[in-house]
Amino acid sequence: MKFGNQRDEVHIDEKWFFMCKDQQTHILVSDEEEAPHRTTKHKSHVAKVMFICAIAKPRRLSDNTWWDGKIGIWPVGKVVNAQKSSKNRPAGTPEWQSESVDRAKHKCLLLNNIILAMLLKWPTDVNSNNTAIRIQQDGTKAHLSPNDRDFTNELEELGVRGKIRLFAQPANSPDTNVNDLGFFASLQSRCQQTCPRNPLELITMVQQRCEDCPISKLKRLWTTLQSMHNEIIKSAGDNNFKMPHMNKEKLEREGRLPAVLDVDPAARRCLDA
Repeated sequence: MKFGNQRDEVHIDEKWFFMCKDQQTHILVSDEEEAPHRTTKHKSHVAKVMFICAIAKPRRLSDNTWWDGKIGIWPVGKVVNAQKSSKNRPAGTPEWQSESVDRAKHKCLLLNNIILAMLLKWPTDVNSNNTAIRIQQDGTKAHLSPNDRDFTNELEELGVRGKIRLFAQPANSPDTNVNDLGFFASLQSRCQQTCPRNPLELITMVQQRCEDCPISKLKRLWTTLQSMHNEIIKSAGDNNFKMPHMNKEKLEREGRLPAVLDVDPAARRCLDA
């Protein structure tokens, strides 16, 4: 028994990215190098930007090239011009203004950003697929119901009704979103290496780091997801388990990293029971 290949899944999630962290440490490689100087009024007022990200599983295409599975990452908010001058910037300087994510905003992000990017970047024609593309989200109140009528009508206008479906994780279930398994943490650490000075620079750096993220990292994350499924089954749906280690980097160097994992025998016994 094996897991599915998950090629029909797109995982979406939101994440706050911070300019810096409280008590953040740096490693200086030489005596001449100076530590970055970061200042803020208070550690509770560190500038931050919310992003929504959509990731699919990387795959080899028919022309023997690889698709990295990156649908996109978008900041939640808008750019406004400063109304008054200050000692830091003159009036009219572009500034970032964050927006709260309610159900209407989430629907707008899904339709205007994620769905359109999927139609543009998906390696095959969405309507030619034998199976529907499953968009997985968590079950927060601000997210859409999978049976939202307005969302379904919008998909029908785009000509993809029935080919793109929305799913939510069950309440109180272990997190099985590939973004939270390490992709967001990787982007955050890479952005902190560049020391952005304002939210607009942070946005540019997060999007650039997303584009630069190697496909090997994403392949390992999807393998980790399936290994976690085994642990979730063995623990009867509880989250009281340790993330398994498979030496994925070594397996990848040797060309033995599996795209689909076997169901653990202990997990099979739990399923049979």
